[in-house]
Amino acid sequence: MTEEAELFILAAEGGYVDHPSDPGGATNYGITTATLKQARKQMTGLPEHVRDLTTEQALKIYDAFYWKPAGCDKLPSPIDLLVFDGAVNCGVRQGVKFLQEALNVINEDKDQLVTDGIIGKKTLAAVAEHSSSLRSLCAVVLWQRTLYYQSLTADKAAFRAFLRGWINRLARLWERCE
Repeated sequence: MTEEAELFILAAEGGYVDHPSDPGGATNYGITTATLKQARKQMTGLPEHVRDLTTEQALKIYDAFYWKPAGCDKLPSPIDLLVFDGAVNCGVRQGVKFLQEALNVINEDKDQLVTDGIIGKKTLAAVAEHSSSLRSLCAVVLWQRTLYYQSLTADKAAFRAFLRGWINRLARLWERCE
C-alpha cells in the first residue's frame, strides 16, 4: 500500500465510531467488527474489539483485506487511491465496480466491461488505455460514487446522516487527482 493511501484513509476514516445509523456497527479506522473478526482468523495479535485497534494493525488489515483484493497494487496513481478508498468505504467489490462502471461510461462505443467487481486483465487493459487521461477517469469514478451515495440515501433515510461526509470525502479525493 502506498504512503499516500495510508495517510488518506487514516484521515478519512478517523478513529473509533459507533454511530447508531451505521449498519456496520462500531468501527475503528473504518474497520468493522465483522472485518476484524475475519482478520483475527488470518492475523495474530489483533484485539477482540475494534476500539482497541492500533494504527499499525489497521494498516495491515487495509493492505490484506482492501488494497490487495481490490487490485490497487496493479493500478496507476491516483486510480489506486480511488479504488482503495471505495473498497474501504463501500466494500471491495463495489470499490472496483465504480472503476469498471466509469470505464464503461468513457468507452460507451467499445465492448463493455463486465461490472463484476474483480480487477482482471480486461479492466487493467481498459485502465491502461486511459493512462494519458487519468484525471478524466478520476472524474467519472467519483461521479459513479456520487450516484451510488445518492441512491443509498434515497433508499434508506438513515444514511442521509452520512451524505455530507461522503461528498466531502469525494472532494478530498478529487484534490488528489490533480
